[in-house]
Amino acid sequence: MQLRKPSVVLLALLLAAMAMVPMVSADDKKIPNGMIQADPKTDTEGYVAVDVINIDSSIKNATSYYYLLVLSDEGKQNYLNDLDAINIVAESKAEISKEGKSALKNDLKAIWDKYPVISETVKGNSGYPSYGGTITTMKFSPSVKSARLSDDENKFLEKIQSLMKKSYDQRQANVVTPKWIGTPSHQRISYWAAYKESFPNPSTVSSAADDPDLWYDSTPEPFRTVFHSLNHYYSPLGVGGAPLNTQYYVSLAEDEYDSGSYSQAATDLGYATHFLEDVGNPMHTGREWDQYNNQWVHSKYETYIGNHWNPEYENIVANNYNYFWYTDWAQGTRDLAGYTNGYLDTLYTNVFNKGENWDISQQDPAIDIISENVILRTQYFSKFSSMNIG
Repeated sequence: MQLRKPSVVLLALLLAAMAMVPMVSADDKKIPNGMIQADPKTDTEGYVAVDVINIDSSIKNATSYYYLLVLSDEGKQNYLNDLDAINIVAESKAEISKEGKSALKNDLKAIWDKYPVISETVKGNSGYPSYGGTITTMKFSPSVKSARLSDDENKFLEKIQSLMKKSYDQRQANVVTPKWIGTPSHQRISYWAAYKESFPNPSTVSSAADDPDLWYDSTPEPFRTVFHSLNHYYSPLGVGGAPLNTQYYVSLAEDEYDSGSYSQAATDLGYATHFLEDVGNPMHTGREWDQYNNQWVHSKYETYIGNHWNPEYENIVANNYNYFWYTDWAQGTRDLAGYTNGYLDTLYTNVFNKGENWDISQQDPAIDIISENVILRTQYFSKFSSMNIG
Protein backbone atom coordinates (compact mmCIF):
# COMPACT_ATOMS: atom_id res chain seq x y z
CA MET A 1 0.00 0.00 0.00
CA GLN A 2 1.39 3.40 -0.97
CA LEU A 3 1.27 6.04 1.73
CA ARG A 4 -0.15 9.40 0.81
CA LYS A 5 0.87 12.68 2.30
CA PRO A 6 -1.64 14.60 4.44
CA SER A 7 -1.77 17.36 1.86
CA VAL A 8 -2.65 14.71 -0.62
CA VAL A 9 -5.37 13.31 1.56
CA LEU A 10 -6.78 16.63 2.60
CA LEU A 11 -6.56 17.80 -0.91
CA ALA A 12 -8.46 14.74 -1.88
CA LEU A 13 -10.77 15.35 1.03
CA LEU A 14 -11.19 18.91 0.04
CA LEU A 15 -11.31 18.05 -3.61
CA ALA A 16 -13.48 15.08 -3.15
CA ALA A 17 -16.11 17.15 -1.60
CA MET A 18 -17.26 18.23 -4.96
CA ALA A 19 -19.73 15.77 -6.31
CA MET A 20 -19.54 12.69 -8.41
CA VAL A 21 -18.93 14.32 -11.72
CA PRO A 22 -18.28 12.88 -15.12
CA MET A 23 -14.70 13.88 -15.69
CA VAL A 24 -13.41 15.23 -18.88
CA SER A 25 -10.96 12.74 -20.27
CA ALA A 26 -11.64 10.55 -17.26
CA ASP A 27 -9.18 7.90 -18.44
CA ASP A 28 -6.35 10.42 -18.42
CA LYS A 29 -7.34 11.72 -14.99
CA LYS A 30 -7.55 8.40 -13.16
CA ILE A 31 -4.97 7.71 -10.49
CA PRO A 32 -3.84 4.32 -9.16
CA ASN A 33 -6.47 4.05 -6.43
CA GLY A 34 -9.33 4.86 -8.78
CA MET A 35 -9.72 8.56 -7.93
CA ILE A 36 -10.69 10.88 -10.77
CA GLN A 37 -9.92 14.59 -10.88
CA ALA A 38 -12.94 16.76 -11.65
CA ASP A 39 -13.23 20.29 -12.95
CA PRO A 40 -15.27 22.41 -10.52
CA LYS A 41 -16.31 24.75 -13.35
CA THR A 42 -17.99 22.02 -15.38
CA ASP A 43 -18.86 19.54 -12.62
CA THR A 44 -22.53 18.50 -12.87
CA GLU A 45 -22.72 14.70 -12.66
CA GLY A 46 -24.18 13.21 -9.52
CA TYR A 47 -26.03 16.32 -8.38
CA VAL A 48 -29.80 16.21 -8.15
CA ALA A 49 -32.26 18.83 -9.34
CA VAL A 50 -33.09 21.46 -6.70
CA ASP A 51 -35.96 23.92 -6.51
CA VAL A 52 -34.00 27.01 -5.49
CA ILE A 53 -35.46 29.97 -3.60
CA ASN A 54 -34.15 33.48 -4.19
CA ILE A 55 -35.32 36.25 -1.87
CA ASP A 56 -35.43 39.63 -3.57
CA SER A 57 -33.23 42.32 -2.04
CA SER A 58 -36.26 44.57 -1.50
CA ILE A 59 -37.57 42.07 1.04
CA LYS A 60 -34.22 41.66 2.76
CA ASN A 61 -33.87 45.42 2.99
CA ALA A 62 -37.39 45.91 4.35
CA THR A 63 -36.64 44.60 7.85
CA SER A 64 -34.08 42.63 9.81
CA TYR A 65 -36.85 40.10 10.39
CA TYR A 66 -37.56 39.51 6.70
CA TYR A 67 -37.58 35.75 7.26
CA LEU A 68 -41.00 36.22 8.86
CA LEU A 69 -42.34 37.82 5.69
CA VAL A 70 -41.41 34.99 3.31
CA LEU A 71 -43.11 32.20 5.24
CA SER A 72 -45.37 29.95 3.20
CA ASP A 73 -49.00 29.50 4.24
CA GLU A 74 -47.96 26.34 6.08
CA GLY A 75 -45.02 28.17 7.61
CA LYS A 76 -47.25 30.99 8.86
CA GLN A 77 -49.60 28.55 10.52
CA ASN A 78 -46.67 26.70 12.12
CA TYR A 79 -45.27 29.99 13.39
CA LEU A 80 -48.60 31.00 14.87
CA ASN A 81 -48.81 27.61 16.56
CA ASP A 82 -45.30 28.07 17.96
CA LEU A 83 -46.20 31.55 19.16
CA ASP A 84 -49.31 30.19 20.84
CA ALA A 85 -47.20 27.55 22.60
CA ILE A 86 -44.61 29.86 24.17
CA ASN A 87 -44.47 29.60 27.93
CA ILE A 88 -42.32 32.29 29.52
CA VAL A 89 -42.61 34.73 32.37
CA ALA A 90 -42.75 38.35 31.31
CA GLU A 91 -41.19 41.25 33.22
CA SER A 92 -44.41 41.57 35.20
CA LYS A 93 -43.63 38.08 36.59
CA ALA A 94 -46.87 36.82 35.05
CA GLU A 95 -47.11 34.39 32.17
CA ILE A 96 -48.27 35.80 28.87
CA SER A 97 -52.03 35.44 28.85
CA LYS A 98 -54.04 33.67 26.20
CA GLU A 99 -55.50 37.05 25.27
CA GLY A 100 -52.03 38.54 25.00
CA LYS A 101 -50.92 35.81 22.61
CA SER A 102 -54.07 36.30 20.56
CA ALA A 103 -53.30 40.00 20.21
CA LEU A 104 -49.75 39.24 19.11
CA LYS A 105 -50.99 36.79 16.48
CA ASN A 106 -53.54 39.27 15.14
CA ASP A 107 -50.94 42.02 14.84
CA LEU A 108 -48.58 39.63 13.05
CA LYS A 109 -51.31 38.64 10.60
CA ALA A 110 -51.90 42.34 9.94
CA ILE A 111 -48.25 42.75 8.91
CA TRP A 112 -48.47 39.73 6.62
CA ASP A 113 -51.60 41.26 5.04
CA LYS A 114 -49.90 44.64 4.61
CA TYR A 115 -46.71 43.21 3.08
CA PRO A 116 -47.82 40.27 0.93
CA VAL A 117 -45.08 38.33 -0.83
CA ILE A 118 -45.53 36.73 -4.24
CA SER A 119 -43.29 34.35 -6.14
CA GLU A 120 -42.21 33.86 -9.74
CA THR A 121 -40.85 30.49 -10.82
CA VAL A 122 -38.74 29.71 -13.87
CA LYS A 123 -36.94 26.61 -15.06
CA GLY A 124 -33.27 26.53 -14.07
CA ASN A 125 -30.47 25.36 -16.35
CA SER A 126 -28.58 22.09 -16.02
CA GLY A 127 -25.82 23.60 -13.88
CA TYR A 128 -25.44 25.01 -10.37
CA PRO A 129 -27.48 25.78 -8.35
CA SER A 130 -30.69 24.19 -9.71
CA TYR A 131 -29.22 21.41 -11.90
CA GLY A 132 -32.41 21.40 -13.94
CA GLY A 133 -34.79 22.22 -11.10
CA THR A 134 -36.67 25.49 -10.72
CA ILE A 135 -35.69 28.93 -9.46
CA THR A 136 -38.36 30.77 -7.48
CA THR A 137 -37.89 34.46 -6.74
CA MET A 138 -39.83 35.81 -3.79
CA LYS A 139 -40.69 39.52 -3.90
CA PHE A 140 -43.25 41.99 -2.63
CA SER A 141 -46.62 42.12 -4.34
CA PRO A 142 -47.19 45.24 -6.48
CA SER A 143 -49.85 46.20 -3.91
CA VAL A 144 -47.14 46.96 -1.33
CA LYS A 145 -46.88 50.76 -1.19
CA SER A 146 -43.76 51.04 0.97
CA ALA A 147 -41.01 48.43 0.80
CA ARG A 148 -39.75 49.25 4.28
CA LEU A 149 -41.43 48.44 7.54
CA SER A 150 -42.04 51.32 9.92
CA ASP A 151 -40.17 51.70 13.20
CA ASP A 152 -43.24 50.57 15.12
CA GLU A 153 -43.65 47.50 12.91
CA ASN A 154 -39.98 46.59 13.37
CA LYS A 155 -40.29 47.01 17.12
CA PHE A 156 -43.28 44.72 17.10
CA LEU A 157 -41.42 42.02 15.16
CA GLU A 158 -38.49 42.46 17.50
CA LYS A 159 -40.82 41.91 20.46
CA ILE A 160 -42.27 38.72 18.99
CA GLN A 161 -38.83 37.42 18.05
CA SER A 162 -37.53 38.18 21.55
CA LEU A 163 -40.41 36.28 23.15
CA MET A 164 -39.89 33.29 20.88
CA LYS A 165 -36.15 33.23 21.56
CA LYS A 166 -36.60 33.49 25.33
CA SER A 167 -39.07 30.64 25.25
CA TYR A 168 -36.67 28.50 23.23
CA ASP A 169 -33.68 29.34 25.41
CA GLN A 170 -35.55 28.38 28.55
CA ARG A 171 -36.25 24.96 27.06
CA GLN A 172 -32.61 24.28 26.19
CA ALA A 173 -29.99 23.02 28.60
CA ASN A 174 -27.17 24.37 26.43
CA VAL A 175 -26.88 27.11 23.88
CA VAL A 176 -26.87 25.62 20.40
CA THR A 177 -23.69 26.36 18.47
CA PRO A 178 -23.22 26.12 14.71
CA LYS A 179 -21.80 22.67 14.03
CA TRP A 180 -22.62 19.58 12.02
CA ILE A 181 -23.70 16.70 14.19
CA GLY A 182 -20.29 15.21 15.09
CA THR A 183 -21.52 11.68 14.53
CA PRO A 184 -21.74 10.55 11.88
CA SER A 185 -21.22 13.28 9.27
CA HIS A 186 -17.70 14.48 10.18
CA GLN A 187 -16.46 10.99 10.94
CA ARG A 188 -17.94 9.29 7.89
CA ILE A 189 -16.90 11.93 5.37
CA SER A 190 -13.35 12.02 6.75
CA TYR A 191 -13.03 8.25 7.01
CA TRP A 192 -14.01 7.57 3.42
CA ALA A 193 -11.82 10.37 2.09
CA ALA A 194 -8.73 9.05 3.88
CA TYR A 195 -9.54 5.43 3.09
CA LYS A 196 -9.90 6.04 -0.63
CA GLU A 197 -6.60 7.89 -0.70
CA SER A 198 -4.84 5.00 1.10
CA PHE A 199 -3.79 7.39 3.84
CA PRO A 200 -2.42 5.57 6.91
CA ASN A 201 -4.70 5.41 9.96
CA PRO A 202 -8.01 6.41 8.32
CA SER A 203 -9.79 5.48 11.56
CA THR A 204 -7.65 8.00 13.44
CA VAL A 205 -8.55 10.66 10.89
CA SER A 206 -12.19 9.75 11.39
CA SER A 207 -12.16 9.73 15.21
CA ALA A 208 -10.40 13.11 15.35
CA ALA A 209 -12.73 14.72 12.82
CA ASP A 210 -15.38 15.81 15.31
CA ASP A 211 -13.04 16.71 18.21
CA PRO A 212 -12.87 20.46 17.41
CA ASP A 213 -16.54 20.77 18.41
CA LEU A 214 -15.48 20.07 22.00
CA TRP A 215 -12.58 22.50 22.26
CA TYR A 216 -14.57 25.37 23.79
CA ASP A 217 -16.82 23.37 26.11
CA SER A 218 -15.09 24.73 29.22
CA THR A 219 -15.23 28.33 28.01
CA PRO A 220 -17.97 30.38 29.70
CA GLU A 221 -20.78 31.88 27.67
CA PRO A 222 -21.09 34.01 25.63
CA PHE A 223 -17.44 33.50 24.69
CA ARG A 224 -17.91 29.80 24.01
CA THR A 225 -20.51 30.43 21.33
CA VAL A 226 -18.63 33.37 19.82
CA PHE A 227 -15.27 31.54 19.59
CA HIS A 228 -16.84 28.35 18.30
CA SER A 229 -18.96 30.13 15.71
CA LEU A 230 -16.15 32.26 14.32
CA ASN A 231 -13.70 29.38 14.05
CA HIS A 232 -16.10 26.90 12.45
CA TYR A 233 -17.66 29.28 9.95
CA TYR A 234 -16.97 31.21 6.80
CA SER A 235 -19.16 33.69 4.98
CA PRO A 236 -18.37 34.53 1.33
CA LEU A 237 -18.33 38.14 2.56
CA GLY A 238 -14.93 37.27 4.05
CA VAL A 239 -15.76 36.60 7.71
CA GLY A 240 -14.87 33.43 9.59
CA GLY A 241 -11.87 31.34 10.64
CA ALA A 242 -12.63 28.00 8.97
CA PRO A 243 -10.30 28.53 5.95
CA LEU A 244 -7.25 29.45 8.04
CA ASN A 245 -7.94 26.64 10.52
CA THR A 246 -8.11 24.16 7.66
CA GLN A 247 -4.81 25.39 6.25
CA TYR A 248 -3.11 25.41 9.66
CA TYR A 249 -3.87 21.78 10.47
CA VAL A 250 -3.06 20.62 6.95
CA SER A 251 0.38 22.20 7.30
CA LEU A 252 0.90 20.52 10.68
CA ALA A 253 -0.13 17.17 9.23
CA GLU A 254 2.29 17.55 6.31
CA ASP A 255 5.24 18.22 8.61
CA GLU A 256 4.29 15.34 10.90
CA TYR A 257 3.89 12.98 8.00
CA ASP A 258 7.32 13.93 6.62
CA SER A 259 8.87 13.21 10.02
CA GLY A 260 7.21 9.78 10.19
CA SER A 261 4.64 10.74 12.85
CA TYR A 262 1.77 9.16 10.95
CA SER A 263 -0.64 8.86 13.87
CA GLN A 264 -0.31 12.55 14.81
CA ALA A 265 -0.53 13.48 11.14
CA ALA A 266 -3.80 11.57 10.92
CA THR A 267 -5.13 13.38 14.01
CA ASP A 268 -4.32 16.82 12.65
CA LEU A 269 -5.67 15.81 9.28
CA GLY A 270 -8.94 14.95 11.03
CA TYR A 271 -8.96 18.42 12.58
CA ALA A 272 -8.33 19.99 9.18
CA THR A 273 -11.17 18.11 7.53
CA HIS A 274 -13.50 19.18 10.34
CA PHE A 275 -13.16 22.88 9.54
CA LEU A 276 -13.45 22.20 5.84
CA GLU A 277 -16.52 20.05 6.26
CA ASP A 278 -18.18 22.60 8.53
CA VAL A 279 -18.63 25.03 5.65
CA GLY A 280 -20.16 22.18 3.67
CA ASN A 281 -23.20 22.94 5.82
CA PRO A 282 -24.90 26.06 4.36
CA MET A 283 -25.85 27.11 7.90
CA HIS A 284 -22.14 27.77 8.53
CA THR A 285 -21.89 30.36 5.77
CA GLY A 286 -24.21 33.25 6.64
CA ARG A 287 -27.53 34.59 7.99
CA GLU A 288 -25.94 34.99 11.39
CA TRP A 289 -28.62 37.30 12.81
CA ASP A 290 -31.43 34.99 11.72
CA GLN A 291 -29.69 31.97 13.24
CA TYR A 292 -28.99 33.81 16.48
CA ASN A 293 -32.67 34.61 16.84
CA ASN A 294 -33.83 31.16 15.78
CA GLN A 295 -31.20 28.70 16.94
CA TRP A 296 -33.64 25.83 16.55
CA VAL A 297 -33.34 26.10 12.75
CA HIS A 298 -29.65 25.17 12.80
CA SER A 299 -30.09 22.57 15.51
CA LYS A 300 -33.10 20.88 13.92
CA TYR A 301 -31.40 20.68 10.54
CA GLU A 302 -28.22 19.10 11.89
CA THR A 303 -30.19 16.63 13.99
CA TYR A 304 -32.24 15.76 10.92
CA ILE A 305 -29.05 14.99 8.95
CA GLY A 306 -27.73 12.85 11.79
CA ASN A 307 -30.98 10.92 12.09
CA HIS A 308 -31.22 10.24 8.36
CA TRP A 309 -27.55 9.59 7.65
CA ASN A 310 -27.86 5.92 6.72
CA PRO A 311 -28.09 4.81 4.02
CA GLU A 312 -28.86 7.91 1.97
CA TYR A 313 -25.87 10.06 2.82
CA GLU A 314 -23.49 7.20 3.57
CA ASN A 315 -23.85 6.00 -0.02
CA ILE A 316 -22.92 9.45 -1.29
CA VAL A 317 -19.63 9.62 0.61
CA ALA A 318 -18.78 5.93 0.15
CA ASN A 319 -19.34 5.74 -3.60
CA ASN A 320 -17.80 9.01 -4.74
CA TYR A 321 -14.31 8.76 -6.26
CA ASN A 322 -14.07 12.19 -7.87
CA TYR A 323 -12.09 15.05 -6.41
CA PHE A 324 -10.99 18.63 -7.02
CA TRP A 325 -7.35 19.60 -7.14
CA TYR A 326 -6.15 22.29 -4.73
CA THR A 327 -2.83 23.35 -3.28
CA ASP A 328 -4.25 26.20 -1.20
CA TRP A 329 -6.53 24.63 1.40
CA ALA A 330 -7.72 27.96 2.75
CA GLN A 331 -8.95 28.88 -0.72
CA GLY A 332 -10.51 25.45 -1.15
CA THR A 333 -12.49 26.01 2.05
CA ARG A 334 -13.63 29.41 0.81
CA ASP A 335 -14.71 27.89 -2.50
CA LEU A 336 -16.74 25.20 -0.77
CA ALA A 337 -18.41 27.85 1.41
CA GLY A 338 -19.25 29.83 -1.72
CA TYR A 339 -20.95 26.79 -3.22
CA THR A 340 -23.01 25.84 -0.18
CA ASN A 341 -23.93 29.45 0.58
CA GLY A 342 -25.87 29.45 -2.69
CA TYR A 343 -28.34 27.09 -1.01
CA LEU A 344 -28.59 28.94 2.30
CA ASP A 345 -31.75 30.93 1.58
CA THR A 346 -33.46 27.84 0.18
CA LEU A 347 -32.47 25.61 3.07
CA TYR A 348 -33.20 28.17 5.79
CA THR A 349 -36.60 29.03 4.35
CA ASN A 350 -37.59 25.37 3.97
CA VAL A 351 -36.57 24.54 7.54
CA PHE A 352 -38.13 27.69 9.02
CA ASN A 353 -41.43 26.84 7.37
CA LYS A 354 -41.42 23.57 9.32
CA GLY A 355 -41.62 25.39 12.65
CA GLU A 356 -39.96 24.57 15.97
CA ASN A 357 -42.06 21.44 16.36
CA TRP A 358 -40.95 19.93 13.05
CA ASP A 359 -41.08 16.15 13.29
CA ILE A 360 -37.60 15.32 12.00
CA SER A 361 -38.39 11.61 11.93
CA GLN A 362 -40.27 12.31 8.71
CA GLN A 363 -38.31 12.62 5.48
CA ASP A 364 -38.50 15.96 3.69
CA PRO A 365 -37.63 15.68 -0.04
CA ALA A 366 -36.81 19.37 -0.52
CA ILE A 367 -34.35 19.39 2.39
CA ASP A 368 -32.94 15.98 1.41
CA ILE A 369 -32.10 17.14 -2.10
CA ILE A 370 -30.14 20.18 -0.92
CA SER A 371 -28.34 18.03 1.64
CA GLU A 372 -27.38 15.43 -0.97
CA ASN A 373 -25.77 18.08 -3.15
CA VAL A 374 -23.81 19.83 -0.40
CA ILE A 375 -22.62 16.53 1.11
CA LEU A 376 -21.52 15.34 -2.33
CA ARG A 377 -19.67 18.59 -2.91
CA THR A 378 -18.07 18.40 0.51
CA GLN A 379 -16.88 14.88 -0.15
CA TYR A 380 -15.15 16.11 -3.30
CA PHE A 381 -13.27 18.69 -1.27
CA SER A 382 -12.54 16.31 1.57
CA LYS A 383 -10.40 13.95 -0.51
CA PHE A 384 -6.72 14.57 -0.96
CA SER A 385 -4.70 14.88 -4.13
CA SER A 386 -2.87 11.92 -5.57
CA MET A 387 0.72 12.47 -4.50
CA ASN A 388 2.72 9.30 -3.88
CA ILE A 389 5.19 9.05 -1.03
CA GLY A 390 8.06 6.57 -0.83
